[in-house]
Amino acid sequence: MIWKGRDPFGASGLTVTVVGAGVSGLVAALTLARADVGVAVLEEHEIIGLPCHCGGVVSPDYQEKIGIALPRSIELIDLHGFRFTDGVREVTVESGRTIAKVISRQAFDEHLARLCEAEGVDLQRSSRGASLRICEGSTVVETPSKSHSSDYTILAGGIADDLGRSIGLARGNSGLLVSAQAVIKKRTETPIASIYLSEQISPDFFGYVVPTDEQHCAIGVASRKVDVAESLHLIAKKEGAEQVEKPAMWGIWTGGPMSDIRKDNVFVIGDAAGMTKATTGGGIVFGSMSARAVANIIIDELRGEGSEGARSLQSLTLQLNKIRTIRRLMNLAGPASLMEALSSASSQDRLRYYMESVDFDFHGGLIRAVRTVRIGTGLLSAGALALRHFVGGLFK
Repeated sequence: MIWKGRDPFGASGLTVTVVGAGVSGLVAALTLARADVGVAVLEEHEIIGLPCHCGGVVSPDYQEKIGIALPRSIELIDLHGFRFTDGVREVTVESGRTIAKVISRQAFDEHLARLCEAEGVDLQRSSRGASLRICEGSTVVETPSKSHSSDYTILAGGIADDLGRSIGLARGNSGLLVSAQAVIKKRTETPIASIYLSEQISPDFFGYVVPTDEQHCAIGVASRKVDVAESLHLIAKKEGAEQVEKPAMWGIWTGGPMSDIRKDNVFVIGDAAGMTKATTGGGIVFGSMSARAVANIIIDELRGEGSEGARSLQSLTLQLNKIRTIRRLMNLAGPASLMEALSSASSQDRLRYYMESVDFDFHGGLIRAVRTVRIGTGLLSAGALALRHFVGGLFK
């Protein structure tokens, strides 16, 4: 295999093959390249960032958590609040500050790709990993045209990853939801997103309407129990708008992280490893954090140092498992109870205070949410879950 870049094998002499040029794969590659590791990234598509299977909603401090400075040009709009609705009742919480950001995933991924190539990463487009085998002291990824032998392989192929499964690193299917997203033409006067909590739209998740500019919104839904294409149509109808593109269909993961993401010198990261937020299915922030942790594990092993990367990964996995537990509780409560809980909150001022002060990715404490919002005792369990996650967890 031929490695392009400033140094064919990096100053360290170590080589890593990354399969998948989504956010997780690119963050891992960039972290390794900046540590003088030789990296090749295999991406099955010709255009980085397409097809786009992402709502693009992130927390305001997403760049700090990802650990990479990004240009303002990838950000489409700043959200200042949320409207929760079941199609009849509405609870709207607005703020004078930015509660979340909507980014262009294609522009985001393209920028990461440029950063990687500037650091000497060999980014090979239209190169699909067809098979993987582990050899003594190395790994080999086969593509239709060549073999890629390296010291380590990182699998970042997303929700449909099958290379990990081929060597026994399987995620399972119990947390997999069918998801769909489309674009509607709708003028947005106020930069807020709508969250649909409705049995008809999604009895086991939620639907969303996210403005992307002054004239358009992304609408999306996920579920295992209903026809998501029909749910999209219903959301568009309730919004009084028509879809302007064919829905994109894919899957999102809500089942929590895999218990073991490593076999010998092969790692699985991002969506492929279940490193997504079970409350929303979002993988931008947590996928990036898992990518950095695994890259640092490899760097630590190269240097023979204590594994800060392993500690970071352990902490991240613990947090994601907690979020998975709460997703299960939310599903037990059901969207009707969650909507009722939001409607019964003691005041919008308290809802706003919680929304503005909580860490949207890692969530605020359950007791803090209950004390802050003061939900009626008859709806305590459903209300606490609703406020803890739908107000504080609708971010990637």
